[in-house]
Amino acid sequence: MNNNPSISVFGLGYVGSVTAACLAKRGFQVVGCDISQAKTDQINSGVAPISEPGLDELISQQHEVGRIHATTDAASAIKASTISFICVGTPSTASGALDLRFVEGVSQQIADAIKEKKERHAIVFRSTMLPGSTRQLAERFFSEVSHLVDVFFYPEFLRQGAALADFEDPSLSAIGVLEVSQKTDSITGVLEKDTEVVLVESAELLKYSCNAFHAAKVAFANEIGRIGKAVGLDSSKVMHLLCQDDRLNISSYYLRPGTPFGGSCLPKDVSALCQKARSMGVAVPMLDSLLESNQRHLESLIERVEFSKTRRVLLVGLAFKAGTDDLRGSAMLELAASLLLRDFDVKIFDPDVAPRNLVGANQRFAAAKLPSLDSLLVSDLAVALKGERTTLVISKPCVEIVELKKLLGGDEEHHVIDVNGWADLKSIAPSYEGLCW
Repeated sequence: MNNNPSISVFGLGYVGSVTAACLAKRGFQVVGCDISQAKTDQINSGVAPISEPGLDELISQQHEVGRIHATTDAASAIKASTISFICVGTPSTASGALDLRFVEGVSQQIADAIKEKKERHAIVFRSTMLPGSTRQLAERFFSEVSHLVDVFFYPEFLRQGAALADFEDPSLSAIGVLEVSQKTDSITGVLEKDTEVVLVESAELLKYSCNAFHAAKVAFANEIGRIGKAVGLDSSKVMHLLCQDDRLNISSYYLRPGTPFGGSCLPKDVSALCQKARSMGVAVPMLDSLLESNQRHLESLIERVEFSKTRRVLLVGLAFKAGTDDLRGSAMLELAASLLLRDFDVKIFDPDVAPRNLVGANQRFAAAKLPSLDSLLVSDLAVALKGERTTLVISKPCVEIVELKKLLGGDEEHHVIDVNGWADLKSIAPSYEGLCW
């Protein structure tokens, strides 16, 4: 006997057809629902409504064993199921904004059917939507039946041409919930075992982040390709070698929000590469935008400090990288200089940095950017924080967390801005915010 919950899939386009067929293969009783009579007729004839390798055969098999059928009647689809997947399209408007009218229409139909049915139902949005969309839809359409419904956002990561394999063995799986305490019991049977549970807004942004990252990679490879072509190189070989580095290049190493990039390499090398492209008449708008984007990120950090409503600032960490005294291209050095120009009272704590030990280009860079560095450095955090409320901008763990906890526990209610995601900071700082979280 099949104890699996029955499932309805709204929208029988690319994502919906693959979702319906693959869930049927897993043993679920599936009913597809679409406003297109032609699509539902194809499903009911055992034919795939879209072209995707292996899908025609899979739908034919599942139709033959009676695990999949389709209808244009939303109410009957809801009546025949306990879980609904919403996979309708979210096209662009003429202005480029997201058009949610199809999702809204289906949501209204489902809400009306659940009111009539009066039984518990799980609603799983798979349509790609911007952060905040699922919550707004839940409040707008399902508030009257909130005692009967569980609402989730379950992003899909299906590649055309490999969708069936991607569904069976996803490279990424996350389910969005409306509240941290919300259980996923009602849909546990349809989730991959390693599915990460996050807030719906995080799941929605994850989908867009992945697509934007893919677009960025394609644009980057093509810009390198154009530069290579201009200097007579086969850039496909260069990119092939680039991808061999899975420690830094194809890895999570640089994919962590935090400090603007700096150091002696990235700023000057990006600048030089863009200049070379311009000299050859090669357009590289993505590469050109990197330094500007980095500057905007620094400006956002300056804004966080200004919003903290205190004129006293203590930078914990100054060097470009932990454990070094390299100040070349240091974002924290730039931050200190910018805050001084804005008449902030700035102090700096970094045990790795001693002006008398700076030499060569490192010394010249520091002198040019922050000639008063020696007078700004402090060696005693307790003294630096004594007296009045201070904003601490912490970019490096260059002080023991136990010591820092003692210093933050006073009456001054010091404010902490965590630049790089030091996990322990949030639990010890009475007033805390992350730069990107």
